Amino acid sequence: MKTEIKDITQSVKELTITIDSEKALSDYKEVLNQFRNYVVIPGFRKGKAPLAMVERNYQEHAKDEFYNKKLGDYYKAALDELKINPVNQGEATKIEWEKGQNLVAIFKYEVMPEIIIKKYQNLEIPYEKTKFKPKMIVDTIEDFRNQMATVIDADSPSIKSDIIEAEINFLDENGNITKDIKRTFVLGDNVYSDTFNKNLTNTKVGDEIKTRLFTKSQKTDDKDITENIKDRVFLVKVLSIKRKILPELNDEFAKDIEYDSVEDLRTKIAEELKKKIKKENTEMLRNAIIEKLIEANPLEIPPSMIRNYAESMAKNYAESYKMDIDKVIPIYEKIAEHQMKSHYILNEIKKIEKIEITDADKEKIIKEAAENLKMEIDKYKELYKKQIESEDFKYAAEEKKLFELIEKSSKFVPYPKKDKEKT
Repeated sequence: MKTEIKDITQSVKELTITIDSEKALSDYKEVLNQFRNYVVIPGFRKGKAPLAMVERNYQEHAKDEFYNKKLGDYYKAALDELKINPVNQGEATKIEWEKGQNLVAIFKYEVMPEIIIKKYQNLEIPYEKTKFKPKMIVDTIEDFRNQMATVIDADSPSIKSDIIEAEINFLDENGNITKDIKRTFVLGDNVYSDTFNKNLTNTKVGDEIKTRLFTKSQKTDDKDITENIKDRVFLVKVLSIKRKILPELNDEFAKDIEYDSVEDLRTKIAEELKKKIKKENTEMLRNAIIEKLIEANPLEIPPSMIRNYAESMAKNYAESYKMDIDKVIPIYEKIAEHQMKSHYILNEIKKIEKIEITDADKEKIIKEAAENLKMEIDKYKELYKKQIESEDFKYAAEEKKLFELIEKSSKFVPYPKKDKEKT
């Protein structure tokens, strides 16, 4: 047996196996002899027909049987000889053989490539903290007021924030109505153009306004108002105008949403916002570090491993929404690939740094967790004893220590302008 390996990518390989002509013929005859026992040749008892006659009558079937029985053996022997451990089931992509000639079979298989860590310290990482601003308190309170608002029929012409139900009429070139649809939207806060919102301001129920809905540059996701007609003039008839009446901001309102007073409301909202921002900043920092590590340490994950992981992620979604899982898997493949790269790179760095969790590390994590829950440390330990002793806790603690190590040596820079515009 001769073997040759060709790199297709970091993780995908091609193995060419050459079997000597005599060995191939001997194995073929062995399989043919077994094959004879299953076929019937007129004039002969089963298993007693001459091999030459069996071969002549069932040549293609006999060759397929030979490949089915022996190619796997050749492949396994080659892997053992070369000490290769594929991560997937190898696939024969090409087989060439005729009697009297060497058998040549090409197999495609995947391996987990060596994980080479090129850089994980002194990184320059785009990252900016979200900062707490007093306006966040105002916005949160306004959200509460909107949730507690009552909706009434407007008793005066439309103003910004009114909820309008309208009949949108399609017009032909002569101004005749060809189709009508109903849409409900918040005036001043909708998908339509500024001109549309301006034209619908100061209107009453029953008013009919000719107006364009979109500008040429705007995109439309409306299934009825498609790209080719979006900037035409439509006849819009106002069917109803609803107005939100917000509750007055006073102690009574604060008590209605389970706060002691307006002052208590503002204080506690500030506390919750700061806690939320801190958590989000930690998560954003972690993601920024991971992105940089993946960029600095290229790693190719075998396609079969990505698909298998994506399939496990997609299974619940497909079952819940009664969808074909093969249509759902591609949605998860990018996520699966990213998570696997992160996992392998972080694990390799942990090995390099010999990250170990000390009792002091554990106590620090427990103290932080207890403080977040406003709980006594001993009580926290009692309630979460099982979690603290789990492998998941140990793994998370190791990762936390690793991220802190990388953070200390890294330089954090503002996001590039185009990225900042997206956030």
